[in-house]
This record gives sequence, structure tokens and C-alpha cells, in this order.
Amino acid sequence: MSNILKRESRLRSPLASLLADGEKWMVGFDDVFNNLVEKWEDGFDGFHEYPESNIKKISEDHYRIEMSVAGFSKDHLKMELEDETLVVSGEIKEESKEEKEDYLQRGIKARSFRQCFQLSEHDKVLDATLRNGILEIDVKREAPLPKRRLAVQIRQG
Repeated sequence: MSNILKRESRLRSPLASLLADGEKWMVGFDDVFNNLVEKWEDGFDGFHEYPESNIKKISEDHYRIEMSVAGFSKDHLKMELEDETLVVSGEIKEESKEEKEDYLQRGIKARSFRQCFQLSEHDKVLDATLRNGILEIDVKREAPLPKRRLAVQIRQG
């Protein structure tokens, strides 16, 4: 029996032992750890995918990017094509104290964002429509031109 106990204690590091026995000494520290976790998550808030998006296949060569942009108007959104990268951004200015409304709950996110979508050299952005808080961007894949073989005549000189 003593061999088993010695073996077990060698496998557990001091930190593992401390955490395993932590129930005894951690009473009352739940709020401290919860606050630490919240602060950690808040620090990485901008790294989450925002706004949410879908890429839907309409046909063999037609795709639609759908982005949830509730709270944004057409004037707040900007779409640019940089090389083969489609950049969609939304800019919302902070409300001044006089303009702030008295919300009981505010769950709709409305913060500035910049999201990029990598397109191929054969993709062409056809259209963008903002409807019911969803930005729909239609993309068509154009077939590349086939490689041609040309005969070049040689002149007698």
C-alpha cells in the first residue's frame, strides 16, 4: 500500500496537488477567479469573428457572402477590393452623452469592424445589398481564359 501512495505522489506535481486540494483553501475566491476570466475574455473581445458571416454557394460559379450587420446603415459600411482581398468595414461613432438612450438591456453589438475575405483572381464582386440587417455580397467566379497556341509565321529575309 505504501508503494502505491509513493508512486501517486511522484506523479503529481506540487501545482497539481495544490489544485487537487484547492477546494479546502479556495473557498471564497470564486469571484476573484471569475473576474480574472472576464477580464481575460474582454481583452480578446476584438479577436472574435465579428460580425458573423456565412458563405453560401448559389450555383457552380456564384457565391454569396452574408454578414450580420444589425445596427449599421448603408452609410456606416464600406467595401473595397484590394488585389484579391475583399475588405468589408463598418464604422460606428460613439454616441455622445446627450444622444445615449436609456436601455434596460443592450445585446445587439454595434462596434466598428474590419473583415477580409480572400478571393481568387477569377472572382468578381457583382453586387452588395443591405437587407434586414444582413449584408449580402454576390461573387461570381469567371472561368479563366483557355491557354491558346498561336502559330507564328516565319518570313524569309
